[in-house]
Amino acid sequence: MKKMVKSAAVALALALSLSFGAGATANAKVNVKKVTSVNKLTNSKKITLTKGKKATLKTTVTVTPNKAANKKVTYKTSKKSVATVTKKGVIKAKKVGTAKITVTSKKNKKKKATVTVKVVAGKVTKVTFDKNDVKINPGATEKITAKVKVKGKKPNKKLVWSTSDAKVATVSANGTVTAVAPGTATITAKSTDGTNKTAKATVKVLGTTVALGAADKFVADVELDTTKASADFEALVKAAGLKDTDSVVLTINNRTAETTKTVAQAREYLKTNKATSVKVTVKADQAKKFTPAALALTSVKKVTINGVAFTEITATSFKVDGVQLTYTVNGANVVVNGDVTANASIKKLVDAKVITATLN
Repeated sequence: MKKMVKSAAVALALALSLSFGAGATANAKVNVKKVTSVNKLTNSKKITLTKGKKATLKTTVTVTPNKAANKKVTYKTSKKSVATVTKKGVIKAKKVGTAKITVTSKKNKKKKATVTVKVVAGKVTKVTFDKNDVKINPGATEKITAKVKVKGKKPNKKLVWSTSDAKVATVSANGTVTAVAPGTATITAKSTDGTNKTAKATVKVLGTTVALGAADKFVADVELDTTKASADFEALVKAAGLKDTDSVVLTINNRTAETTKTVAQAREYLKTNKATSVKVTVKADQAKKFTPAALALTSVKKVTINGVAFTEITATSFKVDGVQLTYTVNGANVVVNGDVTANASIKKLVDAKVITATLN
């Protein structure tokens, strides 16, 4: 009997414990800090719609605990005859006039947001651009002008602008395009009156792909940073695809006499000898895999190919005979920002068939 009473007591204590725990969780305090609601398309609290058209609200509830159940709201219109709203925040314009949509937190009815809806008879029938194809260099800007064709009284002619790829090009609220990096993006202007009329333009941000040309022979002189000549040399060997048995020409301490060594010999020499200047000469017939990607040697001081000097080389830019160019390395090729096909130094190497320069 005592055993049964003890078991019953344990069961009762466990039941009370579980009941208390559940009650504590259920009664956790919910703190609704703020409710905001705007037009999903325009991010505005003022919405102008054509009669018969729709708009969707984007509602945000700032609350702790930050759970979906605590973010539920109700939508209510001040004039159903002017505009209705669904429980999901979709507004439909019914007749000309003005109505207010009130968004209320279910957890705290004192926390609300208000959106004004103006219904007009006029509507947008067409949106067009003055240009539909734009070619532009990185960093430059281009204005696209939109023409909005309308019908009826007091139409809402405002547009919302967007880009398909902000990493390539961005666009402002007035249609000014800013080129960011080589590539293609679509710029869109859309009506905000619910008619969803759009115009699109293709923006091509120019880049030049530099690749190895068809020249049988050319010479590249590479000046190394003497404080890290060994590391620079290894980077050059890798970029040029040299073997240990291939020959290179070393010019040390600005001497007039050049020394021909194998890659292996040059490696050992640079490890054991200090120098005030080091230049390595590589010939195309020795380095069949030599490509413009070899220019992306960020520790190298200077590369001269057939008399054209590449200096101030970093991971993203270099100077060609004093003109700074920004680039990225794409496999064996270098993609230079902008149209550089007419650059005198680039053209010199193209004419000599050392490289090709193709405008993207």
